[in-house]
Amino acid sequence: MDEGETGKRSARGANSYTLGVDLMEERGTLLIAEQGSELSTALGPWLSEYGHEVRSADNFQDVLMTLQNEKINTLVMDIRLLPLTSANEVGCEAIALVKGLHRNLPIIVVTEENNPTQEGRIRQKGIFYYHVKSFGMDELMLAISNALARSCR
Repeated sequence: MDEGETGKRSARGANSYTLGVDLMEERGTLLIAEQGSELSTALGPWLSEYGHEVRSADNFQDVLMTLQNEKINTLVMDIRLLPLTSANEVGCEAIALVKGLHRNLPIIVVTEENNPTQEGRIRQKGIFYYHVKSFGMDELMLAISNALARSCR
């Protein structure tokens, strides 16, 4: 990565990114939707360091309520929060519902499993980024930086 990119490595370590100048001037709110608190715990201090607020939701209904009641700049959602269809597949209609509320909201979907078929269906709904957890936090942090930079303008 060169120094001109939005997310650039800092001297603080491999998993630490500084956010671009544009993003440091604009403060945003990130909604992390997950069962448990793994992502919130990992990302919260990094986002707070740059003045961003972090909200959390542990079910899809709370995601919708938060989106209706607060200004959210980026949504990071664990795929396990998406309702399943009758065929026991991830329901992409949930993403369409979120996009219906906020058409330009960057949505980052996080999953444990690298499943190209599922990824293709989800990407067709217009998400910002599809992240497989085993690929590490660096890519996720860069995607969040870019999503916040775009939505905080």
